[in-house]
Amino acid sequence: MSLGRPRKFEPEEILELVMDVFWSKGYEATSLADLMAATGLHKGSLYQAFGDKKSLFMSALQAYLDNIYQMQFDIIKKNADPAEGLREALYCMLDYNYQGDEDSSNKGCMAVNTLVETAPHDPEISQLLEKQHAKFDRLFINTIQKAIDLHAVGNGLPAETINGLLFLTMCGLSANTKNLMAQEQAKFLLDQQLELLCLK
Repeated sequence: MSLGRPRKFEPEEILELVMDVFWSKGYEATSLADLMAATGLHKGSLYQAFGDKKSLFMSALQAYLDNIYQMQFDIIKKNADPAEGLREALYCMLDYNYQGDEDSSNKGCMAVNTLVETAPHDPEISQLLEKQHAKFDRLFINTIQKAIDLHAVGNGLPAETINGLLFLTMCGLSANTKNLMAQEQAKFLLDQQLELLCLK
């Protein structure tokens, strides 16, 4: 009797599955068995394609951040009004955090989850997050400055300060989306911050 052919897969597809597991459970709580169950691959196949658990996690985190950045970039660039693009990007990010199965908690933001759980104890992961944070900063500060120039928004604050306030707001909301805060309440609080900054 034939044993059948080994399963063929695209690395990008496997990485999406791995990312979903890490996003849901976090780095420490994710076991090799979890990753094997999600992908249908044995340990040897996973590690041969992507490296050890930490390498898998860093690849998954990078893929997550790349996805988020492209989503934000596309939303902002398609809007002729930079203030509207900024608002839409933030609302979209908030909605993105409220993902989860019906019988489980929301997944929150994988980057914020990692920032709290793993980054303080791992310089490589911390460096990856810092590098990506700088990339997001450039996109948002540039967009905020355009909104200031066009609409005089921000209550006289510089773009860098507004970006920092929005970053802290989104991190705080993201940290609470996993278990504590209803989506309507999170959106209400984001609306309040945008109004305080004259961005809504």
